[in-house]
Amino acid sequence: MLFISGQVGVDRDGTVPEEPEAQFEVALRNVMANVDAAGFEPSDVVKMITYVVGQLDRDARRAALDREFGEHWTTSTLIYVSGLATPELKVEIDAWAMR
Repeated sequence: MLFISGQVGVDRDGTVPEEPEAQFEVALRNVMANVDAAGFEPSDVVKMITYVVGQLDRDARRAALDREFGEHWTTSTLIYVSGLATPELKVEIDAWAMR
């Protein structure tokens, strides 16, 4: 099993996109980089929890998930919260993978 927590929308160069949808894409890429680094496949991801400050376009979120997972639909929970660790962060993702 692989447990990934606290993946936020901070890009490799340290930039944080302003829009929640862009932060979701970056956070999702960070999750997938951890999945890959641990030797797992996208299809091994069995659960994701996404925490969002404000609103997140659900269609944009679904499109990003489709790009990363293709035909594999993992279980997913979307939770709206009042804040994350720092004010500029709008999205955080936890994920579980298993083989």
